[in-house]
Amino acid sequence: MAHERARKPIEEKESYRWLESYQMACEVQQRCPATLGVNVADREGDIQECFLEAVSRAAADRAECIIRAKCNRRIATDQGQGYLWPEMQSTRPLGHLTVEVARQGERAHRQATLTVAIRRVSFTGARRRGGRLPPVEVNVVYAKERRAPKREKPIEWLLLTSLPVEDFPSACTVVHWYGGRWEIEVFFRVLHQGGQIEQLRLQTKPRLVNALAVYLIVAWRIHTVTMLSRAYPAVSCEIVFEPQEWQTLYTIHYRRRPPQESPPLREIVRGLAQLGGFLARTGDGEPGVQTIWQGYQRLHDFLSALETYRGVHAP
Repeated sequence: MAHERARKPIEEKESYRWLESYQMACEVQQRCPATLGVNVADREGDIQECFLEAVSRAAADRAECIIRAKCNRRIATDQGQGYLWPEMQSTRPLGHLTVEVARQGERAHRQATLTVAIRRVSFTGARRRGGRLPPVEVNVVYAKERRAPKREKPIEWLLLTSLPVEDFPSACTVVHWYGGRWEIEVFFRVLHQGGQIEQLRLQTKPRLVNALAVYLIVAWRIHTVTMLSRAYPAVSCEIVFEPQEWQTLYTIHYRRRPPQESPPLREIVRGLAQLGGFLARTGDGEPGVQTIWQGYQRLHDFLSALETYRGVHAP
C-alpha cells in the first residue's frame, strides 16, 4: 500500500487538499493585501509541496503557513546530513513560554510551560513520482513541555513555517498562532454538528452556497458568544443579545421579571447553556459550544411561541 501510494501523483492523493487549502489562502491574501494571511495546518498537512508553493510565489501574492511536522525529514547539517527531530531536540532553547491547554475529552484544562527553540533548515528533495522535489528552506519552531502533570502526555510541537523567525518573541508568535488552530476546529464543529450542513438537500450550487453563507454566520455567532463570555464575563449582555432574548432567558431561568439594567454577559450565557443541557455544577467550568447552540435552538422556540401568543392576543 505504501509503495503504491508513493507512485501516485500528488493530485490523486488525499493530501492534495492541503495544498489546495494553501492555494485558496493565497487567493484570499491577494484580495486582502493589507491583512497578513496565515494558513495553519495540523500534521496531515505536512507535505513539502506546500513550502515549494510558498517560495515559488512573490511575497505580496502569497499567504504564510504554519504546519505541524509529522515527517522526520532529512536536512542539511554542518556534518553533512541529519534528521529533523533529533536536530531540533538537541537545539538550545531560547526561553520558556506558558500556554493555555484547552479541555479535551478526559484531559482537563491546564497551563503548560514550553521550552522554545528555533532553527532554519533545508529539506533535501523528497522522492516523488518521476524524481525528487527540489530542496526547500523553512523556519522551524520546536516547543516542548518538560514537566507535564502525571498521566498527561507532554506537549511537543514541531512547527514548520514560512514566517520569519529570528528571535524568541517571533517564535512565541508562531506557537500562539498554531495554538489558535483549536478554535478553528471548534468553529467547524459548530458548523458541521450544530448546523448539520452535510444533511442539506439543495439541488443547485447557488442554493447550497447561499445556505452555507448563512450557516457560517450562525456558527461564527455561537463561537463568538462562547469565547466572549469567557474573555469579558462582566460586560453587558446587550453586546451580544437583543433585549427580548436576554429578558426571555432571565425570566425562564429565575422565574421573575427581568431587571431594568441588563445583566453581565457570563450570567446570561450560562443561562442560555443551561437551556441546552449545561448543568452549571461547581466543577463544570464554562459552557461549551454544544450546550450553547442547543440552548439557542430552545430559546428561539420560546421566542417563536411568545411572538405567536402576542399576535393571537393582540387587540
